[in-house]
Amino acid sequence: MWITLLLAIFLIATSFLVWQSKQTNDVLQARFDQVIGLRQLIYLLRFHRRQSHQCLSHIRSPKLEELNEAKAIKALLHTLVNQAEQTHKPMHRILRQRINSLLNEWFYYSVRRNQAVHGKAIRHVLYLIDDLITQSLLAAGKEQLFNQYQAVWPITLNAIDSLSRFRHTIESYNVDNSASKRELKLHIQIIQHRLGQLSLLMHRAPPAFMLDELQADFGQINLDAQDVMITKQALYQLSLRISDTIFILFDVMLGDIANDISVRFPTIHLNDAKIIPLDIKSDKRPAA
Repeated sequence: MWITLLLAIFLIATSFLVWQSKQTNDVLQARFDQVIGLRQLIYLLRFHRRQSHQCLSHIRSPKLEELNEAKAIKALLHTLVNQAEQTHKPMHRILRQRINSLLNEWFYYSVRRNQAVHGKAIRHVLYLIDDLITQSLLAAGKEQLFNQYQAVWPITLNAIDSLSRFRHTIESYNVDNSASKRELKLHIQIIQHRLGQLSLLMHRAPPAFMLDELQADFGQINLDAQDVMITKQALYQLSLRISDTIFILFDVMLGDIANDISVRFPTIHLNDAKIIPLDIKSDKRPAA
């Protein structure tokens, strides 16, 4: 009798723990599915920023570029708002409103304002990702991983902010102004330092070329060239490579976290990561 009762209690307790574990895992997976969607939104916003930058820089009709990216972004925003947890829906709606304004008004922006408004939208998405990751790590009881993430997160934001200042300096660059040359060099050094900090905190160290070549590429750009537009184009292309590197490292961090808490997440293999090489002699720009 007692043995049967104890066995029944044990089976009920075991079943409850299994059910609770599955419920927790389902919640974590749902949050990371949302993170995947938000990460895709960042990719689309970065792509839209590059396309719109190219249009504004060359003063040509934006209609073709605007239609394709805008439709994809709006469709994804609609999905993300619907899938968001109730506590996150207000921030998602604010994000949708901000991005819709961007999509409808960017062709009236200056090049500098276009960079800034896209950057603010991307940061908004990053903060939503941060909230989801923080909640997931706390729910999973991963204190050590949470502490590691808390160390990586501010450096990632600082690297993005440093990149924004670098781009701001590009727009105001003057070949006859030695101060602007010093400012560009300072921003590159800061960015290099930030990326080095990130690589040290990663589970998997990135290949050396991902970081070392950025400094080498900057050294190839002739800041004394009299055709300042060619110099600005080369510097802007370098900023795209820096942006790619930052977000590749960010993806690796998200993939490592997902692996540690046993949820599905598309990971990037660092050795296979492709960054489009710099072309300082042409007007070509990477498309994504």
